[in-house]
Amino acid sequence: MNLHEHLQPLPTELLLAMAKGEVDAQAIAARLVAERGLDGAGKWVGFEKAAQHWAQEM
Repeated sequence: MNLHEHLQPLPTELLLAMAKGEVDAQAIAARLVAERGLDGAGKWVGFEKAAQHWAQEM
């Protein structure tokens, strides 16, 4: 995966906040993955189980 390619379109304001450590990117990513109903392996487990899984990880 080319992270540079995926992060390039992000707004400058967000990139600056990430670079300064003002954004908890891990927490945001965990929430987004949970909202897709996925567990830590990317397997569909449903929204409730995914929310439980990611709540335990954080």
